[in-house]
Amino acid sequence: MEVVPLFLIAIDRQSPLPVYRQICDRIAALVDDRTLRPGDRLPPTRLLARTAGVHRSTVVRAYEELAALGYLDSRCGAYSTVRRRARPPATRAAAAADRDRASLLDWAALATPGGRAALADLSPATVDEGAPPDAIDLSRLTADPGLAPHDELRRCLKSVLARAGGAALDYGDVAGWPPLREVIAARMRVHGIAVSADEVLVTAGAQQAMDLALRLLTGPGDRVAVEAPTYGMAHALLRLHRLAPLEIPLRDDGLDLDALAAALRRRRPKLVYTMPNFHNPTGITTGQAHRERLLALCEKHRVPILEDGFEEEMKYFGQAVLPIKSMDARGVVLYVGTFSKVVFPGLRIGWIAAPRAAIARLAAIQRASCLTGNTLAQAAAARFCAGAPFEVYLRRAHRTYRRRMETLLRALAAEMPPDVTWTRPPGGFTLWLRLPGAAADEARLCARAAREGVLISPGRRFFARRPDTGHARLSITCADETQIHEACRRLGRALRQPGGEFDRGGSPGHPHRRALPESGS
Repeated sequence: MEVVPLFLIAIDRQSPLPVYRQICDRIAALVDDRTLRPGDRLPPTRLLARTAGVHRSTVVRAYEELAALGYLDSRCGAYSTVRRRARPPATRAAAAADRDRASLLDWAALATPGGRAALADLSPATVDEGAPPDAIDLSRLTADPGLAPHDELRRCLKSVLARAGGAALDYGDVAGWPPLREVIAARMRVHGIAVSADEVLVTAGAQQAMDLALRLLTGPGDRVAVEAPTYGMAHALLRLHRLAPLEIPLRDDGLDLDALAAALRRRRPKLVYTMPNFHNPTGITTGQAHRERLLALCEKHRVPILEDGFEEEMKYFGQAVLPIKSMDARGVVLYVGTFSKVVFPGLRIGWIAAPRAAIARLAAIQRASCLTGNTLAQAAAARFCAGAPFEVYLRRAHRTYRRRMETLLRALAAEMPPDVTWTRPPGGFTLWLRLPGAAADEARLCARAAREGVLISPGRRFFARRPDTGHARLSITCADETQIHEACRRLGRALRQPGGEFDRGGSPGHPHRRALPESGS
């Protein structure tokens, strides 16, 4: 039986080099000096994470980097093995330095400001530095892979290949696979949005949908009104396009409409970007009156609304409120949706619903940049989402995430210090902590929380400019009820550490602290 080598990797916690890079460089050095030879197996990620004292995701990232650099062969469900290389360099760092010196071009100088901003956004500060291997992840916002209906999707893929044959493997309609557009239009009509299939454009996720909207409606230097806080990757897109974010404060009932009205009069943004349902990161949902006034303001000033409806189905408590797009009688709202947050992130399927004149132009931009989408993935998604299995899956996911949100709210009430408050989301996946002290304290809190074994997202990621107070986002998608309760216990311990900036006296009594009713209604 072949033996898998077990080697020790010393992690320097004081080094400015990220932990995954330290692991990557150490294994690369072992390959370069032939301590590890072609065909040798590397330890499983869980085992190496345990021996190195790091989170498993850190080791996974190191292995992915090594595979990209040609050091490893990796297959799902199998060991990672050392790859035979035609001419191993003396050291990986030396080889990279040689290639840099040989280049005739200064790529850093040639890159546009948008390209430089995108590179900076690609490497945000990690939240898992110093985390033990059993750290509970409340930082990621992605569909829980443990809930994904893999067998159903596999059957849908086989059916599409058998029935559609070559059509599913060919270039498709630039606006998207027609049956999928029909399915999306039908689902939107369930949510009160009266659209037809030719008013829907299928995209590679909601991120590309937003990118297309910005390409259509804005140019460098233009202003875009956004909520403060808002979706972090929206800021990345604005930086890529060299747009100026016009931050409008977000109150407990939604966007500050008085501030928006003043901004529309005086600063003339080209677009208003908003998430009225289950806002990311705060989790709040705006009311009907708020949505009507927001729409009226944008109609008055003839400014388009980009409505991010990233998950309408996940409503747990209270009465549902229809999307702004459902009231859009004058064609000023572009509605962005996605399947990524509730079922299959890897399929990269999103969409825009908009007036036909906008869809035609958005489709032309998409054709110019990528010709067409992934026809096979779209065809499989259409078959899956048109059938009963999707409805069964949605009900199961809804029950699961509702229980997790209930657990999170109860655990926070039991474990948080008295001067920490939070939102009470009626649905969705995220919750927003308001922390005492300055925003600069977030980094120390995240580091302490990671050492205690819980990963959270610092609030600074969701603002264009650093706010005056500290915040953190918690997500329920990657932890079950038992893990969520334990994570809150660990987070409370991190907040109460003696001498910490959150170690304060007082007594509970904030209105957010009352327990959620069992009925959830």
